[in-house]
Amino acid sequence: MGYSPDPMLRALSAYRLIQKPRAFQASLGWLNTFPQTPENNPVEDFRQYFLSAKDRARDLGYGLDVFNLAEEDFKRQALHRVLAARDIRGLLVGPLRSPFDHIDLDWSTYSAVRLGYSMQDTTLHTVMNSQYRTAFQAVENMTRLGYRRIGYITQKTFEQRAGGHFLGGYLGAVHEFAIEEVPIMKMDSNVHGMEDVRSWLSAQKPDAVVAADYMIPFFESWGYSVPGDLGVATLSVMEQPTRMSGMNQNPSGVGQAAVNLVVSLLERQEVGVPATPMHVLIDGWWIPGKTLKKVARQSLLKAVKMRK
Repeated sequence: MGYSPDPMLRALSAYRLIQKPRAFQASLGWLNTFPQTPENNPVEDFRQYFLSAKDRARDLGYGLDVFNLAEEDFKRQALHRVLAARDIRGLLVGPLRSPFDHIDLDWSTYSAVRLGYSMQDTTLHTVMNSQYRTAFQAVENMTRLGYRRIGYITQKTFEQRAGGHFLGGYLGAVHEFAIEEVPIMKMDSNVHGMEDVRSWLSAQKPDAVVAADYMIPFFESWGYSVPGDLGVATLSVMEQPTRMSGMNQNPSGVGQAAVNLVVSLLERQEVGVPATPMHVLIDGWWIPGKTLKKVARQSLLKAVKMRK
């Protein structure tokens, strides 16, 4: 009949909904493959994803039911029956324990969003920290302090979980700021590769590294003063008072955005694996910390001479 929606009326309707708490409407599902519950996940970023998602779901009138797939050993039909019995149509797929984990579910009747790239066999709509920018900004801030030989220590599974985005950001920053190229140190696991890291540090002599915070005690046991001899920045620093320098990935923002997206999919009745997946990237921010220092030019010249 030629009717066209009035965008101003839609904006007014949205404004009225924002001004009052929404009554309970239904529940969303959170799929968890870790042996721990989401509230007790050992990775603090992942824990914050869930807690912020739960708060945001409540604000929008939804509950958030957790399905611990590792405990229940759900098969395709069993999981589908439980979700159908609870009338759950919106799903949030939390980070998987391993990038090789598989969730056996027919997605065709669900509005679903994954948090991060660890679920690799099915490409759903994705909400995640902007990992490329996180690594890029970490190196950028390190160069502003005067560091010019910045190494990158990582793990194979870590890069697999992130789809290589952190590594890409590091390499992009090395190129952008024309700093010295240092061979990547890629470990097989977080402890068994530490002797390789020690040999790499001795051979490459970086003035700073992008590395996990748990490595600092190793560096110090090997005789490196942090940040005196070696500056360290990590890609995951939380807000509480901390010694660490590095990037906060804004996990609360990721959890909130994931709920916003899955609710919008439900309201538009968009279900199944999307033909054109959306990737919503959330920026983090830099935390100065105390594991980096301002590097004077004199110190840099001295370091260069020592390497020669």
